[in-house]
Amino acid sequence: MGKDNDKYYEPLEQMMAVRHQYMSKVIKAQTGMDIYRFFHNKKVLDIGCGTGQFLKNYSEMGSKCTGVDVLDNFIFKKSKNLTYYEAEANAFLESCNKKFDVVFLFEFLEHLDEKEKNKIFKNLKKLLNKKSYIFISTLNKNSVSKYLSINIAENLLNLLPKSTHDYDLFITPDQLQTIGKKYKFKLVNFEGMLYNPLLKNFKLSKINIVNYFCTLQN
Repeated sequence: MGKDNDKYYEPLEQMMAVRHQYMSKVIKAQTGMDIYRFFHNKKVLDIGCGTGQFLKNYSEMGSKCTGVDVLDNFIFKKSKNLTYYEAEANAFLESCNKKFDVVFLFEFLEHLDEKEKNKIFKNLKKLLNKKSYIFISTLNKNSVSKYLSINIAENLLNLLPKSTHDYDLFITPDQLQTIGKKYKFKLVNFEGMLYNPLLKNFKLSKINIVNYFCTLQN
């Protein structure tokens, strides 16, 4: 991978721990199970999986994992529990004949226009088992998130390649909830996260002005 790819994936890798923490918290509250027991034998789909590094962790817990990304930057070999597809997300979903228990949509929706966002949830509805979960993280849409994620992160500090984000594609929690309701997904949870640029890590927060998590259930 080139320097721009390395720069793009670095903050995503810094999010891995807080993603795991968030899912663990939700799973415990919803099922009473710890995250390791929950993911055993689950069928997991990661849309926009990037290098596949995050997804691989869950294959090692015993999940049957499928990763999809428009770019082939996968760094791990396919295995019995880990498969990757280089494909556009909706094209993959429309041709897929598998069913899933868990879907990851991490740092993905903010790269799609409204039509494509709707198609994602419409297509997922047909591929999800009963009581399955969709775990989401994305960027809120407001002047603060625009300033911090584009003006500061991309243009000033060069934490991300320029033009990584398009503010017009950002999505508010209310907009996300509306899409979920449209396709009859139950809202389980919203929670914010904050980035510490000195420690280069994220933590869960009640503040969701910039980055936030969401969980939907089928």
